[in-house]
Amino acid sequence: MPGLGASDSFIRKVVGGWVLSGVTVLQSGTPMTISYTNTNNVRGKTTDRASLKAGCTYADLGTSGRLQDRLRQYFNTSCITTPAVVGDDGRATGFGNMGVSIIDGPGQRNTDISIVKTIPLGFENKSLEFRSEFFNLFNTANFSNPATDFNSSDFGRISTTAVNPRFVQLALKFIF
Repeated sequence: MPGLGASDSFIRKVVGGWVLSGVTVLQSGTPMTISYTNTNNVRGKTTDRASLKAGCTYADLGTSGRLQDRLRQYFNTSCITTPAVVGDDGRATGFGNMGVSIIDGPGQRNTDISIVKTIPLGFENKSLEFRSEFFNLFNTANFSNPATDFNSSDFGRISTTAVNPRFVQLALKFIF
């Protein structure tokens, strides 16, 4: 609108010149191998893969529902057992029969953004920069992989998160 003059210039300075940038990560879960710490392996190995119980298939390992409801049992732990005894002493075991990378961990979703406004001060090319940064903008809970060692007391449980909760950082900087 013609005739606004000084107020028009002020509005342009306030509304214009903002810079928005960001990054979003969407990724599927990482493949996991279910292991078994075994001091009785007939070949002297101490870290084996666990065994799939008779009657179970790899498809039976997956559990359904919301991730938040599966934190205590991310996969079907009742389908997993120790490797079979193969030694004459009744203790020595062979290797487990489970494959490598048979189940995927939880996926990850995260968005970080920054908003920056540079305000010229009108003398000697000096300006003021206002910066706001938002890490995990939507405060999404991204969980780490569950414990995959059959001997662990936390076996099948997710007990940690992979990223921090939302974090906001504000800064004001004088630029010479």
